[in-house]
Amino acid sequence: MKSNRLATSGVLLALGLSFGASASAQTGLTASPNPLGMSAPGGGYTTGFITVTNHGPGFASNLVVTPPTNSGPSHGGLTIIADTCTGATLAQNGTCTVRFSYEPACFVRAGSQDQWYVPISSVQFPVMNEHVVGTTTTNGCL
Repeated sequence: MKSNRLATSGVLLALGLSFGASASAQTGLTASPNPLGMSAPGGGYTTGFITVTNHGPGFASNLVVTPPTNSGPSHGGLTIIADTCTGATLAQNGTCTVRFSYEPACFVRAGSQDQWYVPISSVQFPVMNEHVVGTTTTNGCL
């Protein structure tokens, strides 16, 4: 009888691992894409957006997207131009979006990159940092 119980518990354990909750299930907030890559000619601009998802458990309330306050190392600027996240409450699996505008500086070397880490927070989860990379495509100015 003992070996039958052991065999049965082994089968149940295998079924539990196959059908049970995954040990790597996501929780908290995520952003996609992360990193967000944008490129534009010197003095021009481009826009890009991210989607923030609440993987739970539960609600994510009082969301805050903190806008970058300084220019990147190549002196390009990043601005939030639309934000449905700040002040929102997301149910589990709920989403919101943030749209950014990137404007590279004039007369920097083509291929120069600016980088920011934009904090996104809620009351319930740790701060998540969205990595934004802006690349200058030409060294002139529009």
